[in-house]
Amino acid sequence: MHILIQHMNFHKLTLFSYIFIAIVSICHSTVAKNTSSKKLEYIDKIYEDHIKSAYLFQGDEIQSSPLYPAAIPIAQAVPLILKFDELFTDNADYYKARIIHCNMLWNPSNLSEMQYLFDYNEFSIDEFEFSIATKVPYTHFTFPIPRVKLPGNYLLVIYRDADKNDIVLSKRFIVYDQKVNILGKVGLSTGVVQKKMNQQIQFEVDYSSFPIPNPYLDVHVVLKQNQRWDNAIYNLTPTSIKEEISRIEYHHFNFENNFKAGNEFRFFDIRSIHYGGRNVERTTTSDTQIDAYLYFDKSRETDPYTLTKDFNGGYIIENSEGRNNELEADYINVHFFLDLKTKINKDIFIGGKLTDWGFDQANKMSYIDVSGLYMGSLLLKQGLYDFGYFIPENIENPNILEGNHFETKNEYEIIIYFNDRLLNADIIIGYLKLI
Repeated sequence: MHILIQHMNFHKLTLFSYIFIAIVSICHSTVAKNTSSKKLEYIDKIYEDHIKSAYLFQGDEIQSSPLYPAAIPIAQAVPLILKFDELFTDNADYYKARIIHCNMLWNPSNLSEMQYLFDYNEFSIDEFEFSIATKVPYTHFTFPIPRVKLPGNYLLVIYRDADKNDIVLSKRFIVYDQKVNILGKVGLSTGVVQKKMNQQIQFEVDYSSFPIPNPYLDVHVVLKQNQRWDNAIYNLTPTSIKEEISRIEYHHFNFENNFKAGNEFRFFDIRSIHYGGRNVERTTTSDTQIDAYLYFDKSRETDPYTLTKDFNGGYIIENSEGRNNELEADYINVHFFLDLKTKINKDIFIGGKLTDWGFDQANKMSYIDVSGLYMGSLLLKQGLYDFGYFIPENIENPNILEGNHFETKNEYEIIIYFNDRLLNADIIIGYLKLI
């Protein structure tokens, strides 16, 4: 058993853990389906506590589905597919979907629905199945995303019945038409101090097969790290344009193209409810719920870099005791403990794809004075998960608790937008993933 800090024994920890869990559960149970409090946000977001495990994936990659970015070429026959669960129900709600075309900055574009869709913009979600022998009953929904006519940014919105204001979740995805060729690489930062902590993306865009009259004004770029939109880099200006060879260069040296390198992600394994997986101290079960308690974590700010294989912040749904991961995987209350010895003056959040890279009350850590620990809990479907501890308020270095190492293996995406003046919309003409 993990050794607790000196002034607290295991029984006290368990008592305070359950008190904390009970408070969180009560708070969650008081959230009603109140459409007046829902406001559509153009981000990846779940608007109700009992909607879980929502992810988009390419239809032929179901085994490792949540690991792949929600990006698809316009000509690809295999669609993106949405999956999500509605918990604590044995009678499926009736859901519908709509798709909104957005500009580069994720605001609604000026396009009419007829310009970017082949069908009327209201799609029924008819494919659902019920969980099998799980302590937390749920309905599992599957929805293939309809094809679109144009490349660009899209927001998928799921709502209940025919009430577009009764939103349950929103998901971003991109569709690209590869008109340009992107040559890119991840390297060390050019700064003396930054090169130990940052990674930078240098790249060029070859538009010889797609003439662009004014590339300086009509071409825009977004850089993403580990499929995150919350820290994406926008508004990079070209460092040079070589019209004679139709090439735009982005070789910045003032850190405009720099990301904090971060660290390899923390990890835990909750595929089994009968034994503790990696980084799980113990698992307990009752008639109605399962709880998994992770080992105590500490800050890694000053630790040396250690190469470990991770999912770049992602997760995989998997159940080692059953045959059907989607329907037999149960939901587990996962409890996180962070020992910083003292309280700090900024909020700490559990982060990763397991929280859609959002930072709100649901994944904020609470400091418990008696224990001297930060504690948090998330209700998660069985599987393998990456995560980290983040301080978004610390803008210059939000992952200070994880450390930054230039050696860290991250995934990057380069997205090239073209401002089509005939359509008066941003379309995506190039996409490249770097690993």
